[in-house]
Amino acid sequence: MLIVLEGCDGSGKTTLANKLAAILDAEIIHCTTETPNDYSFFSQIIAMAEERNIIADRFCYGQFVYQKPEERKLDSVDLYHLELYMMKSGAKVIYVYCDEDIIKERLDERGEIPIRPVGEILSAYSSVLSKSLLPIKIAETSEPTTHYMKFPRDGEYR
Repeated sequence: MLIVLEGCDGSGKTTLANKLAAILDAEIIHCTTETPNDYSFFSQIIAMAEERNIIADRFCYGQFVYQKPEERKLDSVDLYHLELYMMKSGAKVIYVYCDEDIIKERLDERGEIPIRPVGEILSAYSSVLSKSLLPIKIAETSEPTTHYMKFPRDGEYR
C-alpha cells in the first residue's frame, strides 16, 4: 500500500507520516531535492508499495509546486502516467493542509525560510491537486496531532 502525503513545508507531513508508519508498520520514504525525482524513481516506489506499506513524505506533485518547469524532472505527461499507475495500485493521496499563519510559525520555530511565500505555495498545491486523476483526501493539521489523526475533515477536491 502506498500513501502519499503532500503539502507545504511545515504543514505536518512528517509528523503525520511517523504516526501512520507506526500504525501501519510502513516504511517512510522522504522525497527531497537529493532524491532522483524522475519517472523511474517514482515508478519504483509505486512498485515497492505492492509488496510492503510505504508512506511517501512528499511525492511527484511537489516539483509542480516548488520548481519552475525547466527545473522539473517530470512533465505533465509523466505525472499523468504516474497517476494512472497509482490508481491501478490503489495508492492514496493525502493533502496535508495547515493554516498559513501556523505554517509560518512552525517554519520560524525551525529556522526555515520558505523559497516562496507560504500563501503562494498553498495556492499552487490547490491548483496542482485539483487537476489530479486521483481523489485527494485532506488532512487538516492546524490543530495538534491528537486532533488530526482522527481525520475530522474528510474533504476532497472532487
